[in-house]
Amino acid sequence: MRRLLSNNENKFAVNALNGRQNIGAILIGEVSSEDDMLTTARVDIPAPVVARLRHAADYSDNVNDYAREDLIGFKRPIAAAFALLAPLTMAFTYAAGGPWMTLQVAGAVLFLVAGGLYVIGRKEWPNIVAEFQGCVMAKRKAIADLRCGFGESSFLSNGRAPAFYEHANGVLVLADAGDLKTLFFDVSKDGSDPRWELYQNGEMRRRVWRWLRLPVSREVVKFTTEGARLARVSDAPVIPSIEAWEAINVSLGEPMDGAIIHRPFDEIVDDVNRLMF
Repeated sequence: MRRLLSNNENKFAVNALNGRQNIGAILIGEVSSEDDMLTTARVDIPAPVVARLRHAADYSDNVNDYAREDLIGFKRPIAAAFALLAPLTMAFTYAAGGPWMTLQVAGAVLFLVAGGLYVIGRKEWPNIVAEFQGCVMAKRKAIADLRCGFGESSFLSNGRAPAFYEHANGVLVLADAGDLKTLFFDVSKDGSDPRWELYQNGEMRRRVWRWLRLPVSREVVKFTTEGARLARVSDAPVIPSIEAWEAINVSLGEPMDGAIIHRPFDEIVDDVNRLMF
């Protein structure tokens, strides 16, 4: 369900890195008036986030090196188990049968290792390539974010309860941003998104939201809530299928996580409810 969003993020990061986007033009960089529900300002990227981005930017984008480290580096469970058991087996063989039996067993082990690397490598290669491509894209986004040098700190005072729509990978969040605009979040439940735990605990229903977003990758790296809890309108409905999700995503304009949709909140909620089934 997150495929469409990730494609948009990838295109955005690559274009920014290649200089085809005017980064200064897409960053808000101005604080809205105090009467507005949503305000955004440029801030320095926190040191822990900078350190993480630098680590990602230092990644070596060579698929052969990645595969070699992945397989020979014993990151796979089977390879790790073999690395643990092989020395013990050889020691036991030497103690029981002497050097000649040890050489025979060593030859058999080498044959099994070669065959195992071929079979496992062939089976795991698509997964390795997919992981490698994810790391390469993370590197490109990290470089672009570091070149920008600052993030976007946002503040939203919820005048009304947000709308939540659960799906297979997390929850879609819509909030009234005022001035006929709607804030869009797509919160992942894969464990990497701090907003999921806030949602599970009911903290996303509080009046005030504060978050920090990176300028190019558009990643939300920090999110906090405060203030009184807003009245629960109803339990969050579940988007029933990938087809319904795609219809909703297209109707919203395929927004990225944290995007502002220039349509009234009530209108968007009505459209989403209509497209649910």
